[in-house]
Amino acid sequence: MRKIFLFALLLLTVSAVKVNAAYWQQFVHYEIDVKLDDQKHFLHGYEKLTYINNSPDQLTYIYMHIWPNAYKNNNTALGQQLKENGELFFYYAKDEDRGYIDSLDWHVDGEMVPAEQDVKNPDIVKLLLRQPLAPGASIVITTPFRVKIPSGQISRLGHIGQQYQITQWYPKPAVYDVNGWNPIPYLDQGEFYSEYGTYDVKITLPKNYVLGATGDIQNNQEEIDWLTKKAEETKKIKDYDKKDLKHPESSSEMKTIHFHQENVHDFAWFCDKRYHVLKGEVELPHSKRKVTTWVMYTNQYASLWKNSIEYINDAVYYYSLWNGDYAYNHCTAVDGALSAGGGMEYPNITVIGGVQSAGILETVIMHEVGHNWFYGMLGSNERVHPWMDEGLNSANELRYNETKYPNGALVGGKNGPSGLAKPFDLTRYKQKAQYYQLYAFSARTGTDQPCEMHSAEYTSTNYGAIVYMKTAVCFDYLRGYLGDSLYDKCFRTYFDRWHFKHPQPSDLRATFEEVSGRQLGWLFDDMIGTTKKLDYKLMSVHREGAGWELKIKNVGEIAAPVCVSAVKNGSVVKTVWYEGFTGMSTPNFPDVDADYFIIDQPEDMPEVNRKNNTVKTHGVLKKTEPLRLQLFGSLDNPSKTQLFWSPAMGFNQYDRFMVGAAFYNHLVPQKKFEWLAMPMYSFGTGQVVGHADAFLNFTPDKLFQSVRIGVNANRYHYYKILATDYPLGIEVPDRELMLQKWPRNYH
Repeated sequence: MRKIFLFALLLLTVSAVKVNAAYWQQFVHYEIDVKLDDQKHFLHGYEKLTYINNSPDQLTYIYMHIWPNAYKNNNTALGQQLKENGELFFYYAKDEDRGYIDSLDWHVDGEMVPAEQDVKNPDIVKLLLRQPLAPGASIVITTPFRVKIPSGQISRLGHIGQQYQITQWYPKPAVYDVNGWNPIPYLDQGEFYSEYGTYDVKITLPKNYVLGATGDIQNNQEEIDWLTKKAEETKKIKDYDKKDLKHPESSSEMKTIHFHQENVHDFAWFCDKRYHVLKGEVELPHSKRKVTTWVMYTNQYASLWKNSIEYINDAVYYYSLWNGDYAYNHCTAVDGALSAGGGMEYPNITVIGGVQSAGILETVIMHEVGHNWFYGMLGSNERVHPWMDEGLNSANELRYNETKYPNGALVGGKNGPSGLAKPFDLTRYKQKAQYYQLYAFSARTGTDQPCEMHSAEYTSTNYGAIVYMKTAVCFDYLRGYLGDSLYDKCFRTYFDRWHFKHPQPSDLRATFEEVSGRQLGWLFDDMIGTTKKLDYKLMSVHREGAGWELKIKNVGEIAAPVCVSAVKNGSVVKTVWYEGFTGMSTPNFPDVDADYFIIDQPEDMPEVNRKNNTVKTHGVLKKTEPLRLQLFGSLDNPSKTQLFWSPAMGFNQYDRFMVGAAFYNHLVPQKKFEWLAMPMYSFGTGQVVGHADAFLNFTPDKLFQSVRIGVNANRYHYYKILATDYPLGIEVPDRELMLQKWPRNYH
């Protein structure tokens, strides 16, 4: 039977190579048997891996990842990264909290082969083949293995008590592609790149564990019925006891569950004896095929998880609608003891860490489910091109929230602004503002980095602000420019061509340019590939024949498309997109009745300065916005001339108690010109004292990251001692004596 299976696989892969001779990828078939020891927290397993060489190259060795060794000591790439990011639990961890993989005994086609340990990374080995693996040929690699499961407080593989998250846990070949071998150590920041294939995994564990995993359960209807029954019982629960988090005793009876899944590049599983279960179903928008959905959670966050089937169903539906139908039979989310971020994705299943609100839980579940597309079915190399995974997924996340919650607010959440938004002038900011603001903070301070970089090269702040947020706003910008219909056609074509493959940035770009018929160098070369800034300035508008003539200047560094809207009585009456340009342009705008014209009214364009986008059609001060005196501060509001203020108090020995106010024009993000004036009344002298400053900020991007030029002034009183009056040159502590003896020197 195995020979027939291998022959069929070879025929399929040879056919695939003939269809697309320019592209190839390797194929793997895993057969894994593993048993959980939940008393000592070990896995005992055996792996048989069929590896098919679809490359045009003869292979003499194969790199294997044994990622549990990343948890072995502080000298691993993971240990070093955690220390650099200030996460020190692992650095000071006890031996029982660390992890590793051992008991490996490598055989290829039944013959033992030597394994060469990587010098720097204990989680990478090189299998030296005794016979070269020719193009089109296959080998069978086998080994037993044992995994010491580390503490769940370190990263993604781990346990907290008897709750287990079993990820990156088995020996796994590195990807061999057109760039050669891709052996990568396990990291927290920067995820994975793996070969597609088929998984047959049999998991043995105590019978009372609830288990969620990649793949479909095979020949075990009893387990499916048990989970379905638990789902029916869970639906009847009205109140959960949050304090009841005790692990029940493990059953003495064991069970073995067989999972099977094709066209995936990883396998993960999660189990807990305390899990409640919910079960649902969602119909896919294109094929109308139905997908079973599951959630599993403990009492701790049960009040938030009770509606989570809705979140999974909506995520599967919308991502399928926009990108292409979900390819698998089930999608599962579990509540886990995750320490590396709020959630983590694996094929068919995602684990979610502790969350504090239903809104955040929905967003995290939706985001992690979305990774079934980016990088699940579209298997880009996230370690090298993280924006193709996290960034594209975040763009879908942004769109999901806009679509499902059109009134969602930055302050207040999905249903609109909260009471705190109005006094701080934040009611205008929708949910998507968070993506722009985080990018703008880095961009305006000159600390930003390009989207197209190796994941390990980012600062921890920029990994979120750039990889996730900037990419999201860039593709939201592209969607505004192309329109939803054409944008979706581009992504669905990309999905049709590249699902279950390893697309590169050039493949994504080629697809979008072909389908849209547009040249997109401004996006892929400039916005994704560099830290160049986008900024257009609307100089003037005036009547010109049967319409308007606009005068627009590109004061940024990118010749990207620009949209201009005409607004009347607060409503947009017309929007026109213009192709990008450098220097000055004077495009025509159709004849409309407008109070003002504005660049980027929907705020889709990630401009670094939105204060120069508006010109009124009537009045004297056509570029001046209404003054807003704002207590404490707010975000940069392009529709207001903002003046911030706050009470100010101080005390020193000479002025005594001082009270006044601080006035300033900046908070976050940084502005090019910033000033502050803080006058105060001194009760000690009866005079005005205080501080003032003004600064110009530059981000030259050459030689210096940022340059800040300015002046500041201070007026406070102090004891001025003249040597002739007081030869010893020491200060006199008696203030009244000082005032009497040296009144002119008290300044």
